[in-house]
Amino acid sequence: MNSSGIMVSVIVPVYNTETYLPHMLDSLVAQDMSSDEFEVVAVDDGSTDTSGAILDEYATRFPHIRVFHQANSGWAGKPRNVALGHSRGTYVFFADADDLLAPQALRRMVDFAEANKLDVVMPKVVGIGGRKQTSSLYSKTDPSVTPLQALKSMTPQKLVARSLIEQNQLRFAEEPVRLEDGMFMVACYLKAKGIGVIADSDFYSLRQRADGSNISYRPLVPQEYSDSIGKIAAIIKSMAKNQDLADAMLLSLWTRKGLKIYVPPRFKRYSHKIQAQWLEAHSALLDSIIPGELSLRLSDIHHAKTEAIRRGDIGAVLATNEIEAKLTQTVSVSGATTVDGNLFLTGRASGEGIERIKISAEQRGKRGNVHAEAILRVENGVFSGELPGVLRGDTTFDFFVHAFIGDLRGPNRRLASEEGSFSAGKLLEPYMTKNGYFSVRSSTLEAAEK
Repeated sequence: MNSSGIMVSVIVPVYNTETYLPHMLDSLVAQDMSSDEFEVVAVDDGSTDTSGAILDEYATRFPHIRVFHQANSGWAGKPRNVALGHSRGTYVFFADADDLLAPQALRRMVDFAEANKLDVVMPKVVGIGGRKQTSSLYSKTDPSVTPLQALKSMTPQKLVARSLIEQNQLRFAEEPVRLEDGMFMVACYLKAKGIGVIADSDFYSLRQRADGSNISYRPLVPQEYSDSIGKIAAIIKSMAKNQDLADAMLLSLWTRKGLKIYVPPRFKRYSHKIQAQWLEAHSALLDSIIPGELSLRLSDIHHAKTEAIRRGDIGAVLATNEIEAKLTQTVSVSGATTVDGNLFLTGRASGEGIERIKISAEQRGKRGNVHAEAILRVENGVFSGELPGVLRGDTTFDFFVHAFIGDLRGPNRRLASEEGSFSAGKLLEPYMTKNGYFSVRSSTLEAAEK
């Protein structure tokens, strides 16, 4: 604990959030951490509604809420930086004025950081008001997360050691620029001595405003957004501890923030003019962050699309998207029988033109450890065949599938399940999970899992 006795400073930039601000402040007042151990540092960024008055009223009632007012800067970066300059906690937590924290959030995050000697804690985030938040990052608590894993979330709602921020002179970009929080958080990940995820409860609720006025929902400008990706890439290149980590993070960055623009339904909605602007912006970016030899490490479909973008070939991008749309359609099992560890499957591949599928079985909890696999032909959308028998032990197996059209392979996804004819053997029981996926468990586990 530092000399002030304050363990965590909650940083809250505020601009015209009068509808939601009291709810956020109430969630902070309700924290089960002693008010002597945390502070709220809120910066009113020139609000034109009653947000400033709401802050002042709460500060009068609660001495651990400190409020600063400034002229409008137009973005969240400057108020966050101003609040950082006034913060006194051992840790800081970045919250937004329209969101909510669970009552135990600050105490649990601080305890988790202290127990595991972490510079960054990533709490489980959920969506409210219709906002979707489904990152696999929050599937389980993990006190040892790599910067590559952490890159799945670049939003700022994290607990960060203030010493990490100050020793590395980290601050948010203050001008209106997209992904400014990603630039800050990626630097934190790469400089942190330890990163952890705490996911055994819903700690933070991200809100989608009813009027859709969240900054993150504003339309993207191709060149500006591309420039922001480039700035994050530059941070990765300069701070990554080795080239392998840098390459892996650059590929993840491009896949998550670049290729998302070209997802088939999304890219098709853009006008030809906007499509051309995206290709022009990204073509210039690619040579600096994803050279041709690194692009080869992308999945087949993503590699083909990336190279079409690099060439500025809209026709090739659209053609690749047509194939991708087919490769990402559902592949599902409708019948399964086990005999002496051999698994016989029948099912459907929804995508038009799917020629074959590759099914693999992995022991639950050991992602990437393939126990059995087979390539099955698809004819008229139907497949059937055998997965050879190496499914053994008192365990559960989950199934994954790639679909193929010609030489192009689709993404590796969970194999879906239909209500069909599943027949148990002496040792193994095929079943549909509660999320609609196909799995096989040891018969001795059946009662425990139901």
